[in-house]
This record gives sequence, structure tokens and C-alpha cells, in this order.
Amino acid sequence: MTSTIIPIASGKGGVGKSFLAANLAIALAKLGKQVIVADLDFGGSNLHTCLGLNNIYPGIGDFLRARYPKLKDLLVTTDDQNLKFLAGDVRSPFLANMHHAQKMRLIFNLKQLECEYLLLDLGSGSAYNTLDYFGMTQLGMLVTTTEHTSIMNMLTFLKLFAFRVIERSLPKNTFLEEKLRKSYNLSVKEGILTVRNLLDELAEIDKDVAEQAEQKWTSFRPRIVFNKCKDPNELNLLPKLEKILQHNLLLRADFFGYLQGDPAVYISFQQRKALYKVNPTAEISKDIYLLADRITRLWKKPLRNSSSLLLNNAKNMFEQRRSGLGN
Repeated sequence: MTSTIIPIASGKGGVGKSFLAANLAIALAKLGKQVIVADLDFGGSNLHTCLGLNNIYPGIGDFLRARYPKLKDLLVTTDDQNLKFLAGDVRSPFLANMHHAQKMRLIFNLKQLECEYLLLDLGSGSAYNTLDYFGMTQLGMLVTTTEHTSIMNMLTFLKLFAFRVIERSLPKNTFLEEKLRKSYNLSVKEGILTVRNLLDELAEIDKDVAEQAEQKWTSFRPRIVFNKCKDPNELNLLPKLEKILQHNLLLRADFFGYLQGDPAVYISFQQRKALYKVNPTAEISKDIYLLADRITRLWKKPLRNSSSLLLNNAKNMFEQRRSGLGN
């Protein structure tokens, strides 16, 4: 069975990443898909809370310390049919600082898990390990709100992810690597380093390597989901954001989901229960199921005009709900 791996990341904390990972996994399982959701937010694991589980299960830390030879031996069968959970660092402090060899062993073994969908709840921010987990597939999910700070943190995440992809595409122990690191250390007065600038600097040394690095980077196509939205007009920023992504980052991304803010989320956290057990008819529940359905149909397909499609869909749904037709 070939798994569809969906790393779920965010440029900053507090945007609802873990909540979405947990409830999206449940929604996919309820659609009849075999799902594993794994907590890779080392140092801040709370995925179990969003799933309504107790913090008692051995997890990835035990695997990396060789207490368990196989990741599949750590999978927890949940109350939700078709859904299994892989815990993070319950008893393993400092796992966020794991060594390169441990990280590569973990990535290899995650890819061996048998399921239809493997959702990875990553840590917030742009640590090397987080960027490398996000790079396990070309189609990762980024969660953000429409607030300016959240958007800027998402763009920073993508910029650093670009640099990481380019860096890892270079030959080891060469002048190119040295040049790359000097470029990272430019002062503010020397200008802002962009993806285009970086590739141009590498091309001055080795054009072929620079072209290969650019091809590697532009093969990624992340899917962006907007959470905690109040009004669909917030998405009027999409055309401008699309231009920034293409011009500054040489990146094509798909705007994939729109989730309204909902009091049911707070209640879910307070009661330490999955969302559907708190309020299965909440608007956020409906949004997550729509997102799960979209994943089953469209995840592996590039979306044309995703900005206008998402904006129109969000406005139509908002009007239906306001008029009472969405119930």
C-alpha cells in the first residue's frame, strides 16, 4: 500500500495546526480511509489532546532509543475506526534536538508505515528538522490565519524551506556550500537574500548545479489552508500573496482550504475531546469534512486558479450559512 504523506506545518504557533491535523485525520478515517496521524511536534507534543487521548503511550522517542525496533509496534488503535495514532516524545526530553542519523532513520521508517494517508503534525517554526520532515513530500500542508504576522511567518517558513532544499541539493564539501553559508550571513545593509538572488550567486560558480537546485525547489507545491477566518473577504489578499510567492520565492502554491473560526474549538480543548464528540454539526466540523473530501479528490492534482476558486467557494458557503441554507 502506497501512503499519501501529508506533513502539516505552520510558520508560527497558535494557528490551529495540531487541532486541524487531529480532526482532519478523524474526518479522513470517517470517509473510509486507513489513516495514521503522527505527532512530530517534538518538545510541544499535544496531538493526543486534540484526539481526546491520554498522554500515556510510548512513542517516537522510545523508537529512536531502540526500545522498540519498529514504528508500527507503537501505533495506537483509537476509538475511531480506521484511525491509528503515533505518539511523539512523551518520555523523551530534548527529542527536538535529535541527531541527523536519528532523523533519517525516523523518516525512512515513517515511509514504511502501511496506510492510505499518513498525516504528520510538525513543530511550529523553521528548525532544520521541521523543514526536513516537511520536505518528505512535494505536497505539504501549511496552516495559517489571514493575520499579517501569521502570513509573514508562513512566508519566512517557505523562504527558509527553499534555502534548505537548495542547500541539500548541492554537492557536499564544495566551494558552493561555502558560498551558500556566506550568503546566509549577509547583513541587513547588504540587502535581503531572495531565492532568485541565491540561485544567481550559485550559477556564477556552477550553472548546471544551480539549474538542478532550481528544478528541485520548483518541484515543491505546498497547499495552504487558512484557519480561524471570520469573513471570506479576508481572502482578498490571495492574488497579492500569489504574486509574492511566485516573484520572491519562485514558488507555485495552491490555496486549498478555508476554515471559519468557531467557539466549538475552544470547547473541544476545554473538554479534551475530539471536535465531533463535542459538536459534530459545528461549522468548523463541516469545513474540516469538506477539506478531507477535497484531499481525497484533489490532493495529488495541481489546482488551476486556486486563489479565485477558494475565494468564490468561501463566499458562497458564507452566504449559505448566513441565510440558513448551509445547515
